[in-house]
Amino acid sequence: MASVSIAQPHTLAGARVARGAQASARSARVAATVPVGGTKIALISRSQSSWGPGVEALRRGPSVGRNARRFAGVSADAAAAATSDAAPEKSTVVTDIIAGVSTACVAMPQSCAYALLAGTGVKCAVMAAAAASIPCAILGSSRYLQVGCLSLGALLTRGALVNLGIPLGSEVYVMGAATLAFYAGVTRVACGLARLGNIMTSLPVSILQGFVWAATWMVFFSQVPAMVGATASGPLAGHFATAAAWLAAHPMIWHPGTFALAAATFVIMLNGGKIHKMFPSALVCCVLGCVLAATGVDVGACVGAIHVDLGSLFPPAALQIGPTIAKALVVPGVALGVITYLEGAAVCRFWAEQDGEEWSSDKELVAQGVANICSAAVGGMTVAGVISRSSFGILSGAKTKLSHFVTGCCLIAFTVLGGGALLEVLPKAVLGALVSCGVLPLLGPTPKMKPLFDNIKAQPYEVKRDCILACATAVFTFTARPTLDIGLYRGIGLALLFKLFEKTRDLDKKKNEEFEKAQNA
Repeated sequence: MASVSIAQPHTLAGARVARGAQASARSARVAATVPVGGTKIALISRSQSSWGPGVEALRRGPSVGRNARRFAGVSADAAAAATSDAAPEKSTVVTDIIAGVSTACVAMPQSCAYALLAGTGVKCAVMAAAAASIPCAILGSSRYLQVGCLSLGALLTRGALVNLGIPLGSEVYVMGAATLAFYAGVTRVACGLARLGNIMTSLPVSILQGFVWAATWMVFFSQVPAMVGATASGPLAGHFATAAAWLAAHPMIWHPGTFALAAATFVIMLNGGKIHKMFPSALVCCVLGCVLAATGVDVGACVGAIHVDLGSLFPPAALQIGPTIAKALVVPGVALGVITYLEGAAVCRFWAEQDGEEWSSDKELVAQGVANICSAAVGGMTVAGVISRSSFGILSGAKTKLSHFVTGCCLIAFTVLGGGALLEVLPKAVLGALVSCGVLPLLGPTPKMKPLFDNIKAQPYEVKRDCILACATAVFTFTARPTLDIGLYRGIGLALLFKLFEKTRDLDKKKNEEFEKAQNA
């Protein structure tokens, strides 16, 4: 079975960065426009598909995790250019600073949206975003990868904590989220020091496609209540999918202002790039929502202001949780550290193939591990590589890790200098729509699933096997209890059964061939 990096479910970015082959990059024409984080960006050259690096990796299925220096396809000239480009010049410093500030404007509303998905409250994600960027900028190997909160990580965090019966948004719940971030960080640091990066980034394509497809739909369903301003009731309210279906069947209980604002957010997000490739769609949506709420327009519930007391950060929240809950979160925390790391690895691999940038999966593991430990220290949630935010940074002019450092400084300044007061009038409808827009490209059937609708009986065995694995993993994930990652484990178990069947079949075939040879002799 082929292997591939897991793609981030909310990825919408597309980017072909050609630092090591700048001449060809200048001649490449932009041919498609897709949303990135909070904007719509035209980034697809003639030689690339309309999917971003993470989505493209998921759909093509290349193996990932090996350092770029192993690729013989990278020319010596391209590698030399990439090396010389790594050192910041005077002309790139200003560009990196501008790119860092621009990316921070996208990162903040993005983080708030994922906090609501995780159920932790906005402060948890804001602190994570502020604490994670600078460690990765210093320790990471990729010039392009931005680190922060992400939808899959938020969904897995929610599942792990709700499974323990902890009330959403409670103090213990936030402590549990920080504890998961700590376990995820320790796991990544340990795997990085043990040089397990190449092993971690190789899994069957079909399993990952099925898991990501199902998780993406779960993310979308989870945002329906925020976008319509109502909640489901009755026996169907216990699952994201059935709750969304119940709300769709009862439009009379929707909040008109909430639904209208969510619809307006969709329109801006999906069309903002037509105005300009750098149009800050997410920021415009947030400003629009804040203005409407501040002027008295009824747009539904708002996030609410957050206040950061630096003195309350010690002792860390992750160390204050009870020993029983701490032990129960060990396994989910380790799984969270592995699964969410794979997403950022996809984009590192993509850029390594494009411009010869040397990156180390082991070094990235250590960097992101330290970032998660820092996030846990300030009461934040799990972080990982964010492909959409990284692509936005590239479009904004990011050339070195300085841009990531600047993004971290801006997020810290926003948090420490009282920027959280601005969230008092930020409607939840905007954040729910931002998350939903982010997963739109991954809602369709994946390539491994498509044979199911195209005369699957006539397909070769390998195609049938991969289709069954993808579809079965999706079903396992949809029905997974108590957490989504159980669906991934069941898919891996099914893949092992297929492998055992194939080994047995090949052994029987070999014995039959030997028997026939003996008979003929």
